Amino acid sequence: MDELPDLDRLSVAEKDDLIRTLWSMVRTLSAQVTTLQAKVLDLEARLAQNSRNSSKPPSSDGLSKPKPKSLRKRGERPTGGQKGHKGHTLEKVAKADRIVRHAPPAQCNACHRLLPESWVVETRQVFDLPPLRFEVTEHQILAARCACGNICRGESPDGIVSPVQYGPSVLAAVVHLTHHHMMPVKRTASLMGDFFGLPMAEATVLAASEDARLRLQATVDSIGEALQVAKVAHADETSLRVAGSLYWMHVLATAMLTWVGCHPKRGHEAFDAFAILPHFLGTLIHDGCNPIVNCSANTGCAIPIICAN
Repeated sequence: MDELPDLDRLSVAEKDDLIRTLWSMVRTLSAQVTTLQAKVLDLEARLAQNSRNSSKPPSSDGLSKPKPKSLRKRGERPTGGQKGHKGHTLEKVAKADRIVRHAPPAQCNACHRLLPESWVVETRQVFDLPPLRFEVTEHQILAARCACGNICRGESPDGIVSPVQYGPSVLAAVVHLTHHHMMPVKRTASLMGDFFGLPMAEATVLAASEDARLRLQATVDSIGEALQVAKVAHADETSLRVAGSLYWMHVLATAMLTWVGCHPKRGHEAFDAFAILPHFLGTLIHDGCNPIVNCSANTGCAIPIICAN
């Protein structure tokens, strides 16, 4: 119906048909409006979701991240460092590594007479890093010929096996950056070049990590054995990506010990592979994770479990 018809020319029956048609259109449009309003409310509710009013993680908040609110009650504690807190303010040292003297001019700036010997009236210390550059140590293997004709050679130190190689401090720094500070392998290799002028291949970073794993395996095993006889231990796990696949980082800890292991499974398959929890006889505290509860219930583990929640 594009134009309103001339109602004076319509019969009573035609007017009744027109009213029924209009009424049907009103009902249809009213239903559409109700549906669209519901969709708008749903979309607005989704846009208003964040990590505080839904199960969304904080990383998904983006620019709409809500302003953090302090849980501390006003007036409960003064602002700033609390009593007994050890600060980290720079303090002057008794002996500086380098001294730079800033003498006055040779002549007085008032009468232009020659000035006598100057003295220190103020000191200001600057804490900075020295030039960061690698150091190369050359190990020369010497030989000597005995009167009997035999040639005797010196021995290379342990670990020096190649004509050119990285030293232990370099490899330790690489492992520290990738494992303690969680830096990506590629970025770690780049940082070694940026900071120390010693660019490194990603394969070298991975090889250093593998070498550290082998060297520390005995220590890790000892920690696991000590945890098995602990009276109380805390367990937890969190997901992470390994080569694009979902893995789980498991942790078992006491006040003095922490053991961490990575496994593609979250439940008893990981516990069996790590071989620590199946032999643990103390009290295990965790957050109520089903895999741990099911492990205790289904595999016959005699572990008393306390839910931290």
